[in-house]
Amino acid sequence: MIRRADIILKGRVQKAGFRDHIDEVAYDLDIKGWVKNLEDNTVKIVCEGKKESLDEFITRIHIKEYPIRVQEAIVEFSPGLGEFDDFTVHATYERMDAAGRYMREMNRNLGGKFDQMLDKQDQMLGKQDQMLGNQDKMLEKQDLHIEITRNGFDDIKEEIKTGFHDVINEIKDVKNEIHMQRDDFKEVFMKEVTELHNEINEIRSTLARMQAAG
Repeated sequence: MIRRADIILKGRVQKAGFRDHIDEVAYDLDIKGWVKNLEDNTVKIVCEGKKESLDEFITRIHIKEYPIRVQEAIVEFSPGLGEFDDFTVHATYERMDAAGRYMREMNRNLGGKFDQMLDKQDQMLGKQDQMLGNQDKMLEKQDLHIEITRNGFDDIKEEIKTGFHDVINEIKDVKNEIHMQRDDFKEVFMKEVTELHNEINEIRSTLARMQAAG
């Protein structure tokens, strides 16, 4: 059964790419109708669809994701009239809508990049833990050699001495490798941070130019 919903959305809902988001959700749920900005800074939607689709539609558009913040949704239901063939975004195109949508997408991308950086850090720390574990094994080997020496096996003293130097060299190699891994991680991390900073500055400059042009 087709139902009709008249919806008024209040909050930070204009010039933030919100109508494009509403249009996308309506398309996904096969909702027909229209959306437009009102002069009182609210957004009005008149739409028709199945009851479960309308319920999900209302839930998905009631968002608080920068730069959109829906503070209140007033909804009135009535029987569907079947007067709509598609979903339409009324009023003229506003550049700030596109800018707001782009900003929301960039926020998601930045979060993904931070997650990737944290994954890389975890991988490097895992390698360091592995190297430290190898170092512990070598120290245990050294302790074993010392214990054998204490028990009076004079015939392997020279072997212990040689093995001791080998262990020391291995420990030095491990330490050097740990330092190199830390330096590599620092370089990668700073590069990623610089790239993110540049992207954010670019977004700010783009928004400033768009606002000045508008």
